[in-house]
Amino acid sequence: MSDGPHRSLNMPRSWKRLAKRADNKAYAPEEVRDALPEALEHDWRAEVPDSFCRRVRNILCDSQSSLFGDQRAERLEALRGETAGYALGNTLLDCAIHAAARGRCGDEALREAAGKALTDRAARGARQVEEHYYRKSTLHRATHVRERIEVGVTQSDISLIAGRLVGIDKGESLLPSKRTGLDDGVQI
Repeated sequence: MSDGPHRSLNMPRSWKRLAKRADNKAYAPEEVRDALPEALEHDWRAEVPDSFCRRVRNILCDSQSSLFGDQRAERLEALRGETAGYALGNTLLDCAIHAAARGRCGDEALREAAGKALTDRAARGARQVEEHYYRKSTLHRATHVRERIEVGVTQSDISLIAGRLVGIDKGESLLPSKRTGLDDGVQI
């Protein structure tokens, strides 16, 4: 007997935990939401090099570039070679270029670009989990898992997650806290 399709999911452990929570109705929507930051953080750490993120931030925060309009977007486009092989890094760069082209700058432009990149990654992750469940389980179960992950995404503060990952916001960890007490069981 299998523990569920999430066990054979070809994704990082954090996405497997998210899929497990989304698949099991015993987990409240808030618990599904709470597993999302860990999955996104894992993807961010694997696909967005710190040096690249610092360079994007330097370009977006450079006050000299504002004198020359589209210069930020051009300087960001010059970083394209650094994101080869990093899907999330490419998405971040696209979102940063779009923000710069609209005249956005500074930390808020970086937070906006990272937030949009993470939202895109969360949507792609949900579809990837759904596709896996289509192959390993039933149509209804696959749709249910995707819908619960999407609810978790809409309930999440992606802007806060983005701010922490790009180094704008400091604070508590993105990882969900473990339940260790006798009274820390399933929410009723």
